[in-house]
Amino acid sequence: MKITNVKAMVAKGVTVGLLAGAFVLAAPAKADAQQVAVGVQVGYPQGGYARRDYYSHLRFEQERRHEGWVRAHEFDRRHDGYRGRR
Repeated sequence: MKITNVKAMVAKGVTVGLLAGAFVLAAPAKADAQQVAVGVQVGYPQGGYARRDYYSHLRFEQERRHEGWVRAHEFDRRHDGYRGRR
């Protein structure tokens, strides 16, 4: 096989590849906006907290914040409210 024949075959392959790529890029994209979805849910929501979990989570967060507040005020009582160096 001569080198000129190999070069010609490579050139044809590159040309076909470029034309195929141009055709793929020029083809219009599928319009997803025309789809319609309807969902019905019965019972508790699947994502996030269910109702009782949500309220128990709120109670836990409230207790955690209150404990932090109590800890800070006990520190103030033990140290006469002074937080700097002595």
